[in-house]
Amino acid sequence: MTETHALSECPSCHEPVQATWRICPVCEARLQPLVCPLCQQTVKENWKRCPACEALLVCTACRRRLPPGAPACPHCAKPAAEPPAGAPPAVFTDSACGIEMVYVEAGSFQMGDTIGQGLETEQPVHPVLLDGFYIARYVVTQAQWLRLMPENPSKFQGAQNPVEQVTWDEARQFARLLADANQGRYHFDLPSEAQWEYAARGGGKEELYAGGDLIDRLAWYEANSKGRAHPVGGKAPNGLGLYDMSGNVWEWCLDTYAAEAYTLHAERNPLVQADAIDRVIRGGSWHLDAWSARCARRFGCARDFLGPGLGFRLVMAPTA
Repeated sequence: MTETHALSECPSCHEPVQATWRICPVCEARLQPLVCPLCQQTVKENWKRCPACEALLVCTACRRRLPPGAPACPHCAKPAAEPPAGAPPAVFTDSACGIEMVYVEAGSFQMGDTIGQGLETEQPVHPVLLDGFYIARYVVTQAQWLRLMPENPSKFQGAQNPVEQVTWDEARQFARLLADANQGRYHFDLPSEAQWEYAARGGGKEELYAGGDLIDRLAWYEANSKGRAHPVGGKAPNGLGLYDMSGNVWEWCLDTYAAEAYTLHAERNPLVQADAIDRVIRGGSWHLDAWSARCARRFGCARDFLGPGLGFRLVMAPTA
């Protein structure tokens, strides 16, 4: 049977129209209200930015309306250059859980609070050189967790919600099981906090949050989360195409937490490992303020701590 749609009239020219049509085919009057592509707030035709979440509504270059979820204008964006021969693929997806990972090119950056809004634990700003690595586009979801683990510990249940209430050791156990499920071809682990900050800042750019300075379009945090975690990918990505590195849930890192860590860092691939119980967490959470979602913000939690505002994402390296 052919699906039918209820007919109504165009409010402008009274042409019969179907309920699913966006514009009238005769007079081109808009039949459905315009909404913000990120927060679904109703907006007007002449508005350039959403008044609720500050997301861009039109391209600043060509003035075309941005489609839902687009991090950049598809009409103005330059096509990606072909990677050189022998270069790692730009995106990797594991075969067991479908975790999509983005390759981050090797590079150097100034690690720490370069903007001057943080604490002494985010100082001194210091140069760090990192080898290239893969990092997950999203935090591990509950659906992915259940591919390898027996039960879902999360408070805010939902297949595409972040898995939370997971300890540091449980996160690493998941990484080991994922390596086994991929026949040992890849090594998965938590990111070092240097890798995490470099990736969050889009390859070491001087950014306040992961993707820029407009917190509401980038992160679920105290002011807009309505007191809960949200499905991954609901906000705009950063420049590397990574989602939720600011807000939604804190993310475990591999390092032991030390207040003076930045005085201990090696210049290349730094990692602080010590006989202590606290481990680094990064990124802020749905229940904390914007200050806590800064790229430079670092905090420590006992490795056996678990809570509804704490999850994790993974990094990957092919094994020899």
